[in-house]
Amino acid sequence: MVKFIFFTALLVLSSLAQAGMIFDESEKVVEIFQSQDFDVNLAKAEEGDVRAQYLVGAAYLYGLEEQEVEVDYEKGLHWLKVAAKQEAAEAYSELARIYRDGMGVEKNIGKFEKYLAEAGERGLLSARSYLLDLHRDGDSELGIEPNEEKYLYWLEVTAEGGLTMSMRNLARRYQQGRGFEVDYEKAFEWVMRAVELDDIGAQYMAGEYYEKGMVVEKDLVKAYMMYDLSGTVPSTRRDELEERMTEEQIEEAIARSWQWQLEHNSYRPSSNGNRYRPDVSDLEPLSLTPESDQ
Repeated sequence: MVKFIFFTALLVLSSLAQAGMIFDESEKVVEIFQSQDFDVNLAKAEEGDVRAQYLVGAAYLYGLEEQEVEVDYEKGLHWLKVAAKQEAAEAYSELARIYRDGMGVEKNIGKFEKYLAEAGERGLLSARSYLLDLHRDGDSELGIEPNEEKYLYWLEVTAEGGLTMSMRNLARRYQQGRGFEVDYEKAFEWVMRAVELDDIGAQYMAGEYYEKGMVVEKDLVKAYMMYDLSGTVPSTRRDELEERMTEEQIEEAIARSWQWQLEHNSYRPSSNGNRYRPDVSDLEPLSLTPESDQ
């Protein structure tokens, strides 16, 4: 069951901040909210400062006990709508919560979905993730049915935005022809985009492509390397592959795995790459792009 995430999680930012974002990912928004000078922000809000409008709206929505700001849903709604008119993604997200939970207003699921989508379109990662789950699974409590078309839309949006889980799921969709025409090249492209972000699930998928020669040329060294990177537990696929490889190929694959781990500062302590740590200082970088393999 999808649940709306409370204030702190709603302020998680997309790595691709857009014009609609009023806080950047380096800022500790909850601390800014809690430590704000409410009277100063109220004055700024009245002068048109969008950040101040959001912070004042949130203060009225949740209250600020230390500054004796009591919950006032009407004022909170007012200032959040004012901030939303200035394209503040975070304000749209709070408006979605207001109409979902009926905070001082009648519940309105249509407005909830609309405002949540506005937040997602403006780059708020938590809103995008919520929309993805909402349209995939539906929500019986809210009376929302799964919606394949909307799910696929947000699947692509979140994949483009850097969510590796969405990249993998989009790759599977292209590979299986679910919602899209079968396209192994696009599937592999999305797998490799996730691989470059050091996603272990995608690395396992990439191992299968290289092992079977799907789209790319069959390459047991790269397949072994990917399987080796794909987790911190013994890999059956990698061990089975090892039986078809020469010792030289296995050594190169382990070296490539270790090279990747060093380059990405991301280690697999239980992988077979731990049998020894080869010197990879003179090892040329290994290209994993589709163009180099075709």
